[in-house]
Formats: sequence, structure tokens, C-alpha cells
Amino acid sequence: MNIKESKVLTVITESVIEQKLVKCIKELGAPGYTIEEVRGEGRRGVRRNDWDQSGSIRLQIVCDKDTAEKIALYLTENFTQSYAMFIFMFDGVTF
Repeated sequence: MNIKESKVLTVITESVIEQKLVKCIKELGAPGYTIEEVRGEGRRGVRRNDWDQSGSIRLQIVCDKDTAEKIALYLTENFTQSYAMFIFMFDGVTF
């Protein structure tokens, strides 16, 4: 079995910017991604997903450390001032 260490980069943000995010992460080298509609509550209040305009998404990317850090830095610098966005990363393995 071939086990490979990786990073799991997770971004929770507004669904209205989904297409912009997908374009950016592809350009920055993401090998693939998964997107899910989500809802919850945090420091910016309750986020519902009952309208396309106000819903939230969770974007996850499994990739190498350098790519994960490059994407996280780009999103932080270019999106977090204008959109509700929470970014976190953790260690993972792929089989």
C-alpha cells in the first residue's frame, strides 16, 4: 500500500464566490477539490444556506504542504477582507 502524507485545506465561506474560488485554486495548483453546502454560527453570526445569495460552502483540498500554504495565503490576502471566510489546515494521509 502506498501511503502519502498530505495537507487538508478547508475553507468555509460565502457561496456567492464559489466560482471565483474554484478558478483561483486551480490556477494555484490544487489537484482537485470537494465543495459542500454548509450552515452554522460563528463570530460573524448565523450563516444559513436556504438562499443561493446567503448560503455558505465548505471547500476542501487535499494536496502537498507547499500548495496548501500557497492557496491559504492567497485566499487570506485576496478574499478575507471582503467576504466571510474561515481557513484551516490539518495533516492527512492518502492511500
